[in-house]
Amino acid sequence: MSRLQPGFPLGEYRLGQPLWPLRIADAYRAEGPNGVSATIYVVHAKIAANASVREHVVAGTRAAAALPEHKHRVRTLAAGLTGDILWIATEEVDGSLVRDLLLKKRQAGSAGLGARATGNLIAGVAAALSDVHHGALAGESVVVNRTGRVRVIDLALATGTIAAMAAGLIPSESSLAPEILSGKPPSGPADVYSVGALLYEALVGTPLERGGPRPSDVVEGVTTQIDEIVARACHRDASKRFGRADVLGEVVTEALNKGGAVQTAAVPKLAGLPSLRQEVSLAASLSDAPASSASQIDRALATALADSNEKWLITKGRLDYGPFSLADVVAQIEKGDIVAGNIIMDKDTGARVDIVEHPLLGPMVEAAKQARDDARRAHAEVQVQKQDKKRGAFLYGMIGAGVLGLAAVVYFVVLPAMKSSDDTKKIEAVSGLGGASLKVSFSEPKKPPPSRRTGGGGHRSNGGGPGGKNVDENLALDLSDEGDDASDSLNMNVVFGVYSRYGGQLGGCMASSGEHSANIYININGPSGRVQAVKINGKTSGALYNCLSRVLRSMQFPTIKGPRTRAEFDISV
Repeated sequence: MSRLQPGFPLGEYRLGQPLWPLRIADAYRAEGPNGVSATIYVVHAKIAANASVREHVVAGTRAAAALPEHKHRVRTLAAGLTGDILWIATEEVDGSLVRDLLLKKRQAGSAGLGARATGNLIAGVAAALSDVHHGALAGESVVVNRTGRVRVIDLALATGTIAAMAAGLIPSESSLAPEILSGKPPSGPADVYSVGALLYEALVGTPLERGGPRPSDVVEGVTTQIDEIVARACHRDASKRFGRADVLGEVVTEALNKGGAVQTAAVPKLAGLPSLRQEVSLAASLSDAPASSASQIDRALATALADSNEKWLITKGRLDYGPFSLADVVAQIEKGDIVAGNIIMDKDTGARVDIVEHPLLGPMVEAAKQARDDARRAHAEVQVQKQDKKRGAFLYGMIGAGVLGLAAVVYFVVLPAMKSSDDTKKIEAVSGLGGASLKVSFSEPKKPPPSRRTGGGGHRSNGGGPGGKNVDENLALDLSDEGDDASDSLNMNVVFGVYSRYGGQLGGCMASSGEHSANIYININGPSGRVQAVKINGKTSGALYNCLSRVLRSMQFPTIKGPRTRAEFDISV
């Protein structure tokens, strides 16, 4: 598809000048309702024509539109399908793509953006991904304006970009985590990989490549600490990476501003307290030293506990927690929240070690474990004593049970005879509701008409589009997206075959509520085959709704690849 001309209408927006070509879309300046400036992304025609990719784009747009505002994210406003043109509208984007900034640097013979600018870049990107997963982050995903403000612009396009790569419509990139390329969904560790790749490219000036130059080799003043951070962030094994992008952002920011971007290789340390790396190297020598060495450890630990600097991260499985002060770490050890097998990391240096191997904290971990074991043994002894007492009372209990059993027989034999006739009638009435004697009839199911859509790009207009078919359909702001016209759905005969088998239960609900007829709407989830939405006579509350909804949601329909099937039918008794 060739570039669209300025003034071309897309929903409630009119295109302005083109901005940038992206992997799966072209960006344009645009004017929205009431003259508000916006940015429009027009998905490439070949991409939009792929049904799977198109569904991922729509789903990604809907998810992005529901996100809370964030100073490092561009808000998604609307999306639509105008003729064959799939488009997404966001708030106005100003600045330059990081991709283009790096290209200019390479053309000028420079190596990357520099340490300070890279630190600002990674801090902003990591903050933007603190509560959302991207999966396809790259240099074209981020814009930096003249004031240095960093913003992620393409969250709405992320899942569509991954789907386009999977479909072979665009090439894969080294900035994507291996598990994303193998088909797994976006995750925190996957974003850590992409942010680490962006960190490398912003410093070195070229995309991440195995065997490529180390940042410390080509960027003046950057130490090997950054090399270690990139290596961990971009580890092929997701469990070896930082757990979240915002944790990586904090580590990078402190490394570049407090040691990784200075001429000296030394990173500032607490006065009188060795770093984690130094502590580990001292462990062996202190273990065989005289008693005075133990007092050195005690003094070091006392110094550390007095410091409130939150510089320690704890890795449990695949997740990183923290940062904590050492006093916080000790408190968690005593509670049993930090145990053997957990990793402690000094985020100033990147050094990592199993908590039990830490010369200062290891003994505390063992002592806390011993205390918990002692407590469990004491509890077990108390339980044994209680069991002994119970056995002693068992004989007396058997005698008492015999007496109580005789009384119970009399009680349960006599009680039914004393039931009132009203209770008997009530039981018979309830039984009759599910019986075959209740005559229940259903109408054939039909698809409800498409719901009226409102919001940005939600009106329909004619003219101006290719071939005179400029018809707009809102795809994003109607987040319920109840329409299923363009997707696979269940045959209505199949739907009828399922719900008609529940005539006794549905009729029972009708009879118990005193109603003789009702209109029922159901929305069936495609992949699960279960009813996910119900309306009774257009309502979603009341005694009749509660009873019918419970029965309908217990039904199992055949599963399909499509997102949903909608059906409407009438019931009468």
